[in-house]
Amino acid sequence: MRPAYDRRVQRKRGSLNLALIVGKHWKQYIAWKEGKVRPGVFSHVRRMLSCRTPKLGLTLYRCTSCDAVRVVPHSCKSVACPSCGKVRTDQWCKELLSDIIDTAYRHLVFTLPWQLRLPIYDNRDRLLQVLFRAATDAVLSLTTGNPAPLGRKSQEWLAGRMKKRRKKRGRGRRRRSFVPGIIAVLHTFGSDLKWNPHIHMIVTAGGLSPDGARWIAGAKRYLVPAPLLGTEWKLRVIEGIRRMHEQERLQCRRLRSDRRRRVDIDKLLGHVRKQRWRILIGPSLRTADQAVRYACRYSKRPVIAEWRLLNFRNRYVTFRFKDYHRGGAVGVKTLPVLVFMDRVFQHLPDANFRNVRQYGLFSTRRRGTSLPKARQLLAQRKKRQPSPTTWEQRRKAAGEKRPLSCPRCGNEMVLWCLLFGHPDLLAQVLKLQSSEERVPPNTIMRRADFKKVAA
Repeated sequence: MRPAYDRRVQRKRGSLNLALIVGKHWKQYIAWKEGKVRPGVFSHVRRMLSCRTPKLGLTLYRCTSCDAVRVVPHSCKSVACPSCGKVRTDQWCKELLSDIIDTAYRHLVFTLPWQLRLPIYDNRDRLLQVLFRAATDAVLSLTTGNPAPLGRKSQEWLAGRMKKRRKKRGRGRRRRSFVPGIIAVLHTFGSDLKWNPHIHMIVTAGGLSPDGARWIAGAKRYLVPAPLLGTEWKLRVIEGIRRMHEQERLQCRRLRSDRRRRVDIDKLLGHVRKQRWRILIGPSLRTADQAVRYACRYSKRPVIAEWRLLNFRNRYVTFRFKDYHRGGAVGVKTLPVLVFMDRVFQHLPDANFRNVRQYGLFSTRRRGTSLPKARQLLAQRKKRQPSPTTWEQRRKAAGEKRPLSCPRCGNEMVLWCLLFGHPDLLAQVLKLQSSEERVPPNTIMRRADFKKVAA
């Protein structure tokens, strides 16, 4: 029986985390899936369960006047770990802000019909690549004309042959082509952890001319017409899936009833082709800072934040989510623990798969030539590459004034050494039950306690 959740109960902050839930039921989850777990999930879970434990090593700071030693455990840096997601996202945002140019941007969202979610889930290693390529080609076809647009109306609009909707109808001018800068981010999860793949894209509102001689500003009210962009997105996704199906014979289960029965991909594509695919073109983002904040929301953050976990009792997990069907109101959902873990793990990327990709002016091929030219035309300088933040800097940013002050005498602590290996011995020195137990924050030890490790 599902346990009732009392909204008045407030759990202690930090008492419940994703690693605690996964660690208790990881072996049961593997048996429940009959061993059919992706290798990428094994890698992320192994790193997440080792986060801030003696397995990943320790950094020791010693006091210059007394025998006190502060123990700082190392984090896992995994996208699955809610504790490490913010640090990775902040560092990536700083690096991205130093690379891109400071101009106006547009936020685009490429969505899919719900009928295509299950085929993409069953063939994620092939079809997620198709989504990136289709979204990028859809934008470039209407801004540069390369590749050529697939839709007839898109071709007419790009050539300026579409009639204007005014009293006096006449021939329009040919659209000025430009090469924009594109940052594409794959986002597969909604607030309720369901599988919903879509592409978030940050595009410069303008770009370099094809010859690279001048900077062409985009239209003030829109980047490209949303209906035309939606048509290009639809045609390219369908073409990419059909081509992949002809080459590798994609597999797809039924969504309901008999899941063993396969779905005819060609009939499914013919059905979704008749629908209208919606594209969201957001308002103009005036500066690069606004664009980077938008990109960071969907780039490297974990699937679920720890503050959203409310309760874990009787093999059920309760968490908060934003219910968009009720206007974004906060809702509460309770799931069996194995179902909850499966929903979280389905969004973890495979090994060497990049969720964030850059095209156009920001691509690796053009970065060394076109990007300096764009900065020169916009009278901008390249920003200095930020250095990675240290543990002390992150603690100060969190509000701690003197993170390295000795709690016994108040003097400043200095870096002493780094310890790796021998996790069982380190757990024994730190008085932990096992090497898989996390090191408590602000752990203070004596220098003499580490003589065994040094020996």
